[in-house]
Amino acid sequence: MRFKLLAALATALLAGCATPPPAPGSAASKVVVMGKLKNIEVGPMRVARENGFLTVKAGLNNTSSSNKTMFYRFAWLGDDGFPVADEESWKSLTLYGSQSTVLPAIAPVHQATDFRIEVQAQ
Repeated sequence: MRFKLLAALATALLAGCATPPPAPGSAASKVVVMGKLKNIEVGPMRVARENGFLTVKAGLNNTSSSNKTMFYRFAWLGDDGFPVADEESWKSLTLYGSQSTVLPAIAPVHQATDFRIEVQAQ
């Protein structure tokens, strides 16, 4: 009996700690974190089509007082969710203590209708 009570309590605690997946189409659903991204928040994103190319501006915020280096790349996707452009190389970005910045990007092909940002920190 005690074991069942303990198992039920553990299940309830784990269910309460589970983080729900991001809503489809939200800014959080566009970010793929590879490893740990401690003290760096990816904030609001603006997406537009300019001259037929998809453009993105993503807000970044360093929540610590120390400098952080992060690496990122964009994956450009088509209507079917598959890549429509060659894989980008990783780019580095240093965010100084408590700095906020905007990360701009432009799709290299007209066929891009969606995107994903892959990020990792040092």
